Amino acid sequence: MFRMTRTVAAFLATLTMLTALPALQARAVPRYSARYEQNCMLCHVNPSGGGMRSSYAVQDLLPKELSMSPRKPEAFAVLDGHLNKYVSIGADFRNQLMLFSESAPEASQQGFFPMQGDVHLTFQFDPKYLLYIKRGISTTSEFYYLGHLLPWDGYVKGGRFVPAYGWKFDDHTMFVRTYEGFAPPANYDAGIELGVAPKFGELQVAVVNGNRGGTFDNDRRLAFYSSTSVRYSIGPVAMTTGVSVYAHPGLDQDDRSAGVFGSLNAGRLTWLGQLDRLRTQPYARGPVGSTVSSQELSWTVRQGVEALATYDFFDPDRELKTGSIARFGAGFKVVPRPFMAVQAMYRTTDVDPGRDFPGRDRDEAVFQVHFFY
Repeated sequence: MFRMTRTVAAFLATLTMLTALPALQARAVPRYSARYEQNCMLCHVNPSGGGMRSSYAVQDLLPKELSMSPRKPEAFAVLDGHLNKYVSIGADFRNQLMLFSESAPEASQQGFFPMQGDVHLTFQFDPKYLLYIKRGISTTSEFYYLGHLLPWDGYVKGGRFVPAYGWKFDDHTMFVRTYEGFAPPANYDAGIELGVAPKFGELQVAVVNGNRGGTFDNDRRLAFYSSTSVRYSIGPVAMTTGVSVYAHPGLDQDDRSAGVFGSLNAGRLTWLGQLDRLRTQPYARGPVGSTVSSQELSWTVRQGVEALATYDFFDPDRELKTGSIARFGAGFKVVPRPFMAVQAMYRTTDVDPGRDFPGRDRDEAVFQVHFFY
């Protein structure tokens, strides 16, 4: 089985950075943002993506352009989530089945997994102010106020939310989400985020507790996030590129990360890539540097049907040979109805064994059904 060498990893990392030279930001299902050349407010209440969908996404984009079975105009009203002109409701439910090869007894989460069960509520005080509350299974709660007070579609957001960093892949097992602490439920933090979104890109900055998964600051040291982006086209190819940074000077250790990410879209083909460098500085010890990358390639076979290919790589220590892990995936996603999506993926994981990854190579099949409103 193919082993990920440092030379191949460096080549893929360089490829990712070359697509990100001009200086992006997209969220939730980021391939749609890249495909439509729009920021996340096109489809989500949250300007940085994720969570409750906008009325436009529910009543127009999903039924008319993203699902296999276009609905008649008189049926669109059924999808309206407005309880009245001030209060709206939404929901997400994902159920997943994971099957591992017999050669990987150390693999976890075999069998069925109810990975998401969220109810969304928004209270629109006036056209510029709203309150958002999401309650999910386990500790996946999100709540914030949002004021559209800044120029260039800018906003101020405060409360408990997922900070804006890199791509918010809808697959939370992508390595840039899991190994960087952005996998639910430990991906929420409390703080304030400011953002602006001119036509050509976005800029977002946030100050948070630095205690993901918690509500209170556990070390009295704040963390800082920043992401910047730009969208542009070269001939028929639409591109987005950008940079994200994170810094948390903690009591026991300092954590920092910086990354580039980008997308290319040409017709039915969309590529997304992200490369991050992580640096951990424990107290009274030397620093440890890590490299993590995730990429996704999607092909729209027809309306509502997409073929997917993914690649992930993680090296927890760039200086020492403590092991590394690479994963390749292939599958498809089908949106048969405006309220339902089904996805199937086959993934193979190659382990370069060492202290940090003592396991073996493994294969897995992942099936997922997603209902949303």
